[in-house]
Amino acid sequence: MTLATPEDKKEAVQIITNTFDQNPSVNIVIGSGGNRRKKIGRLGNYAFIKAFNRNGAYLSSNRKGAALCFESEAKGTNFAEFWAEFPFAISIPPKKVIQTLKRESYIKKHRFEGKHLYFWFLGVEKDGGQAVFELKEHLFELSKQKQLPILLETSVERNRSVYERYGFEVYHTWKDSGGGKALWFMMRKPN
Repeated sequence: MTLATPEDKKEAVQIITNTFDQNPSVNIVIGSGGNRRKKIGRLGNYAFIKAFNRNGAYLSSNRKGAALCFESEAKGTNFAEFWAEFPFAISIPPKKVIQTLKRESYIKKHRFEGKHLYFWFLGVEKDGGQAVFELKEHLFELSKQKQLPILLETSVERNRSVYERYGFEVYHTWKDSGGGKALWFMMRKPN
């Protein structure tokens, strides 16, 4: 597992694009029209830059997995993030802009407010082997070293169950975050 470099961005964004195509939360925001892969790639690019600027972009040693997880209070360079966010923002369908802003407001309002590690994305290619376990172990060790809980949200029920097996607990459920899909707010306390 390595801390990503700027040269790793293309690879990490590709992993996110490949693995988040069917994610309900992503689909609520980007919609079903247009070039979906391009839109997901723009989201992945923005997320990578934001995490990278906060020392929270990681690649597995086999380069088949990417994790974006950073300290909640870490500050990034706003200019770089703005230029990455802009192409993503303009790719959101106009009819979804208000819904997306309300959704983000709800998420921020219900997210745990104490200092934490925010686990934004985890993507592993189908042939990723042990990449998911390597990334998980690193983030759990980081949480333990810093004595910070890890927070995430998921709209995939299968993922929620997996996270629960690894010590995450649901602390809030949004029953309909869009399209009838639940969104679970989860936390794992440091061991």
